[in-house]
Amino acid sequence: MKKLILSYLLMLFIANMGTAQEKIGTLRQLEECTHRPNHQSEGCPDLDNITYVKDVENRLDKFVGTWTGTYNGKTYTFKLNKRVKFGFGQRNGLYWDRLIGRMKVQGANGEVLYNTLSESNDSNTYFHGDNFQRNSYIMDFIVNTYCNDSGVVFLRIYDNQPNKMKVLFDRDRTWYDPKKCPNYETYETTLPQVSFVLTKQ
Repeated sequence: MKKLILSYLLMLFIANMGTAQEKIGTLRQLEECTHRPNHQSEGCPDLDNITYVKDVENRLDKFVGTWTGTYNGKTYTFKLNKRVKFGFGQRNGLYWDRLIGRMKVQGANGEVLYNTLSESNDSNTYFHGDNFQRNSYIMDFIVNTYCNDSGVVFLRIYDNQPNKMKVLFDRDRTWYDPKKCPNYETYETTLPQVSFVLTKQ
């Protein structure tokens, strides 16, 4: 009986070791960190050891769902899912609660120009949430890096219309490869570089 109790206590100790080392921060804490006066030079030393950035206030929940809208003759469909403790292959041992997006873009005649709605692997959608910046949630979006068809997508839900979401794509402005993107000057990005509105379905 004594061995059984010792074995049980040892199992409990080992099981609790992993959770005891976890240090939780919140999305709001990391958002506020970027607004600190010395953030660029000092970072946020008080948040350095965080292993899990948690959405304790459920700020992401209002974005979850399917959103559609049209702009300049094209139809855009976003499907946003919340992932809890998501870790892109556990790099640096840091996990986040974040949105993972899937998207479909159709031309005026219904032709499919871009579609990741049926992609089952979250890492292959290349539309991943980061954090909040004031009232907007920021997501990274990558389609074609050779032509700078990548950047940051800002999502903002209207306070007085929770079924309306403003979308703004800020295209990367890094170098491009003229050999792999000879039509750079006329290249049309997957998302327009102006704000447009989607409606929750």
